[in-house]
Amino acid sequence: MHRGKFVEILEGIKNNFNNVSVIENFRNKALVTIRTPAIVVESKVRQRVFRQVLDNCTNYSIRPESNELTITLEFDLQ
Repeated sequence: MHRGKFVEILEGIKNNFNNVSVIENFRNKALVTIRTPAIVVESKVRQRVFRQVLDNCTNYSIRPESNELTITLEFDLQ
């Protein structure tokens, strides 16, 4: 994935989720961590963004921690 596409996807993530942290350029990879109490897809736009994120990431994991979910997404950058 080109870096420009990643930045576009990252903007969509930040617009739809509050607690987002990003680690970029780890051996041409980017790790995005999202902490949220629940995954609720309320609108068509949010559903499309979430689907686009999962389609473009190379690896993801969803883990429960305390009273929230931790979603870790890995992207390969070129």
